[in-house]
Amino acid sequence: MRREVLREFQRTIGECFHLFIPNDPLVEMQQAIKNSILVESAVKQMIAGTISPDDLLEMVEPVIENMDDYIKEIEENLIEIYLV
Repeated sequence: MRREVLREFQRTIGECFHLFIPNDPLVEMQQAIKNSILVESAVKQMIAGTISPDDLLEMVEPVIENMDDYIKEIEENLIEIYLV
């Protein structure tokens, strides 16, 4: 039971950091998927405690179009789950 709660907690926090992939035929989907995988990997490392939130932002910065919007979205997601 406790392990399930921990997994759910980690998933919920992880979702706050995931990259939204638009369903737009003009977007290079292959690159968008690679970017999403990079973000997911960074999030997993942060949740596992192997990197800091600052390290995560540094890792994903090359694939995020607008870092200010990404950070704002993360903050809004964390507020929604009452962590901020």
